[in-house]
Amino acid sequence: MAVDFTAHNIRLDDGSFTIGSEAGRFEEHAWLQATKRLLATLYPSGRDQIRIADLGCLEGGYAVEFARMGFSVLGLEVRESNMEACRYVKSKTDLPLLEFVKDDAWNIAQYGEFDVMFCCGLFYHIDRPREFLKLLSNVTRQTLILQTHFSAGVVKNDKFKLSPMEKHEGLPGQWYQEYASQKELNDRESAKWASWDNYRSFWIQREALLGEIKSVGFDLVFEQFDSLGADIADQMLSGRYVEERRGTFVGIKSA
Repeated sequence: MAVDFTAHNIRLDDGSFTIGSEAGRFEEHAWLQATKRLLATLYPSGRDQIRIADLGCLEGGYAVEFARMGFSVLGLEVRESNMEACRYVKSKTDLPLLEFVKDDAWNIAQYGEFDVMFCCGLFYHIDRPREFLKLLSNVTRQTLILQTHFSAGVVKNDKFKLSPMEKHEGLPGQWYQEYASQKELNDRESAKWASWDNYRSFWIQREALLGEIKSVGFDLVFEQFDSLGADIADQMLSGRYVEERRGTFVGIKSA
């Protein structure tokens, strides 16, 4: 049975790609390259003893590349269609330290503690982000990497149609509508770019997000701008960083 890949064009061990050799290769993606630089700096050796969780791993691209670096990786994904892709990739790569499980990200504590918690494309689909950050801190020994949208206040011609600014869980931000009806929620398996079980999600204001990462236990907090690619200034002033309101946020427990 053919497996449909929609986002991660992963290089397999035989040299083929999950989407095709002519499409953009996942291993060249700026977000991945930036994360690999960060991980290589923090963990130059003994990587087989370092556990990484990839929350909402989609089709497994990040998990595969981290395992290729020598890390022990658990990819967690809730949608069966995505899990089919993950299983396919696992069968086509010789990576004994790579594992995929089908589960909700809220259940991550069932899988023990991790040295690195990687969360790309998931956090902005959460309706209780403060509670979720506390959960992640409780099961993360050292490093949290959040690649996520954030709130930057009300903007003109907002492509995401966010709500007015308000406070939720004591934090400023805006609501994003995930589903408009029960019927849409019932079809969530096919809605790959939406939340799993909540009608709307809360995007925390950027500054408050940085502060909250520290509040939950990560004393070294920063935003990793090299994930924006070669033209950091252009991206921050008028490019996708401004349009998408999306960045890479890192928290480290230094002690």
